[in-house]
Amino acid sequence: MGGVPTHVAMYSMVNELEQCRSQSLTLTKSLSFVEGSYKGVAEGLEAHGHKPTELMYTDNAHSELAFHERTTPSLQKNVSHVVIDPYGHLPVLKLPADGDVQYYEDSDLIDNACYQLLSRVGKDESKVVVGFGIKYPVEPDGQGGLVPKSEAVDVIQISTGDTVYVFKVRL
Repeated sequence: MGGVPTHVAMYSMVNELEQCRSQSLTLTKSLSFVEGSYKGVAEGLEAHGHKPTELMYTDNAHSELAFHERTTPSLQKNVSHVVIDPYGHLPVLKLPADGDVQYYEDSDLIDNACYQLLSRVGKDESKVVVGFGIKYPVEPDGQGGLVPKSEAVDVIQISTGDTVYVFKVRL
């Protein structure tokens, strides 16, 4: 209407024969708009003596898992969730209760904090732990997938003794 989209997302439900059973055009990507449809399908299958839903495809399974298991309880039967934690073998970094976290965005303040940090390194037995936070803004790859636009460091975190420095290096 006048060049303004009337909806943001479209949710479709098809059966095993790829026949469309439900379709919703929604104002946002919020699943609350289609919750009733999913519950209705589950209830309708049961009321008419059909097998419950056994398989579901979604493009955002990790984020939508709880929603689909709540609205379609049959998806919880005979399922073992695989939890992939690539960092599970690493020890948890615990900060002292009296620790200090310092956050910097301005390059001059970051330079000054680094100078202070380097002037203290090696003067005691504390370790230096460095972490990098990387943001991956993505764009379509033309084949239905996404590729990163850039892989730039967004945040650098440095922990020494009782102080953690957080440097926002990309705005």
